[in-house]
This record gives sequence, C-alpha cells and structure tokens, in this order.
Amino acid sequence: MTRRVKQSKSFLAPLAENFLKKLSSTNDRFRRKMLHYGLWVVALIVVYSLMSGTYGIPRIVRLKLEKEALISENKEFIAIIVDTERTREMLKNDRNYIENIARTKYFMAYPNEIIYRYSDR
Repeated sequence: MTRRVKQSKSFLAPLAENFLKKLSSTNDRFRRKMLHYGLWVVALIVVYSLMSGTYGIPRIVRLKLEKEALISENKEFIAIIVDTERTREMLKNDRNYIENIARTKYFMAYPNEIIYRYSDR
C-alpha cells in the first residue's frame, strides 16, 4: 500500500484564509477601505510600470529623440552623397569645370599664356 504524503500549506495560507474570512464577515466600511487601498496599490503599480521598464515613457521619449537625430543625420548624408555624385559627373563630362579646378587649385596655365598677378591692397 502506498503511503500518502500530506501536502503542507503555504506559509501565508492561514493569513490569507483569515483575511478572506474577516473580509466576508465585516462591515461595508472595512470592505470599502480595503478596496480603496487595493486600488491605490494597482495605481502605483501602473505608474511604476509607465515610468520604468522596456515600454516606459522616458525610454519612449529618448528613443523618439534618437530617431529624430538619426533622421536629420541621414538627410545630411544624403545631401553629401548627392553633391559628391554631381561633382563626380562634372569631373567626368564638364571640361570647363576641370579647367577651373586646374587653374584655381593647381595654378596651371596653357603654354605661352601670360598671367598677370596683382599685389594685394
């Protein structure tokens, strides 16, 4: 024959049973008071969860600011890319642009060309 093992109750089980008995046998004032405290506890838990954690309001605001910064940085990079592409196309096709760069940046001149330089005033 198998031996039956008595399952022990939780440490807080007698307290919970006494609380439920007291709650069911007391007056309405006590029940309202307990409901009031319970609602406050639930409200505090909700506020705490909104202020911390993965989906907390501060984290959402921080992520929104980071997203806006990344979008503006992306727009700047797109402008740089477009400008670089335009310069590249001009270097490939536009002889006047190449001549302008050669004359201004590298101080080049055609053979037998006379260049007059004036002293700065």
